[in-house]
Amino acid sequence: MKRIRSLSKAKINEISALIGASFWDWPYEEGEGGLKPFFSSKEAMTEYMKSFVIAGIESGTFYCTDNGEGYILITDTNGNHPNFRSIVRMAKRMKNALGGWGKLFSFLKQANSGSTAKPLEIQMKKQKKPYVKVEMLIVTEKYQGQGYMRKLMEFAYRIADKNGCPCILDTDAKGKCDRYVHLGMKLVQTREAAGCKIYDLMYSRDGAYCQRN
Repeated sequence: MKRIRSLSKAKINEISALIGASFWDWPYEEGEGGLKPFFSSKEAMTEYMKSFVIAGIESGTFYCTDNGEGYILITDTNGNHPNFRSIVRMAKRMKNALGGWGKLFSFLKQANSGSTAKPLEIQMKKQKKPYVKVEMLIVTEKYQGQGYMRKLMEFAYRIADKNGCPCILDTDAKGKCDRYVHLGMKLVQTREAAGCKIYDLMYSRDGAYCQRN
């Protein structure tokens, strides 16, 4: 696995488009839909995803398989995450994708609240528990179904094991959730946010999982 420190503009656009399409084109079940309702087009969603890709590259938290078959963005509570300046630039890109600051703030508020439970990440921060988080993962279309998703997730698990903490992620579709469970994660809770179902998952080597609050 390689840490990505720089990429051409064309490659960033290519990866962002793949990630945007994976959300926009996913066959969501009833009551799902994730981010999609907040964006006016697939292109707008791609611009939103690009903000994560660029922030990951800037912060050294974006990785790829040896030949670029798949990409993963991993942060943790040990300081491996975008710094303040990078977050500000990221917010500006997200604002442009969503169509203004008001829409961005509304989106963030709805994404981090809901009628059922707080996001797992917020719960763990409140409890002052360390964690590693998979912020984004994509296997390029040519290499899907060839085991690269497992390789990327096992890389995240190794980082979590090295740090002595769990690995968490959230996803917006039952089908995606089932894939992560197959790859070793456990569904901790299902919550509602922004009118859609969100699935919070965790991997823990010792089998101790955070309990829903």
